[in-house]
Amino acid sequence: MPSCHRTIRVRRQPDSPYFRGLRRYPIDPKTLGEHLRKKRIDLQLSMPKLARMLGLGITDTAIEKWEKNQNRPTPEHRTRIIEFLGFEAPVVITTGDS
Repeated sequence: MPSCHRTIRVRRQPDSPYFRGLRRYPIDPKTLGEHLRKKRIDLQLSMPKLARMLGLGITDTAIEKWEKNQNRPTPEHRTRIIEFLGFEAPVVITTGDS
């Protein structure tokens, strides 16, 4: 007697409160790492995909450490992250000795 095996898979919505809680979604981001994590989750990007998008030899391990505020990005990486987030780069005003 033949039998049939079926697997039913239901894909949950990535914007559901369940998935946001599961991913430690930052509701009110305060640090650069939290902003980076929020934007990455909103765009449904994995860490390796984001690393490829940012370029400059960034690894998914570096992104993970930045998101957890364990490491700080270098100035070149920080500039690239700020561009990705859509923030305006801070204007540096140099004052000379007069």
